[in-house]
Amino acid sequence: MDPVIIPSVYRKPYVLSCHPDALPWPSLFLLPATMHCPFCGANDTKVIDSRLVAEGEQVRRRRECLACGERFTTFETAELVLPRLIKTDGSRQPFDEEKLRAGMQRALEKRPVSVERLESSLVHIKHKLRATGEREVKSLVVGELVMAELQKLDEVAYIRFASVYRRFQDLNEFREEIDRLAREPVKE
Repeated sequence: MDPVIIPSVYRKPYVLSCHPDALPWPSLFLLPATMHCPFCGANDTKVIDSRLVAEGEQVRRRRECLACGERFTTFETAELVLPRLIKTDGSRQPFDEEKLRAGMQRALEKRPVSVERLESSLVHIKHKLRATGEREVKSLVVGELVMAELQKLDEVAYIRFASVYRRFQDLNEFREEIDRLAREPVKE
């Protein structure tokens, strides 16, 4: 195949070629990533089969080591980074999905909410955090997102979480929040 000549307004035309010496960046980036065999450690493996799993969220690959002949499975997923949290005291920490799940499960304890609905809410919260495009967000933002999701899931769980999150001091604060909840339509 002949090289493609690309005209340029800013400089002289250049030849586009796939030859490693013709690339404008180091060819180091073009080296194929190799999967090491978990049995013998060789880095010469081949993919036998690839399939989408987890509703298209992962790729499952069956591989075979060319050195020892053993077969193994690998899973490939996109790694989407969640923003770091800025705590109220100014300290920063990485987002912890397990901590989020545990807090929501505590509020939902003994309530008629399925695990699927809880997981769906967690996905929704993570999606909203990623959608901010920020590298860091205040932990208050996460708290408000959790409260909004709990309000949709179960009002009792919402009140439980709000009482701890907003540090209710007495029964009147509970009443005020319950009255506000009764007046306000649920946001979907």
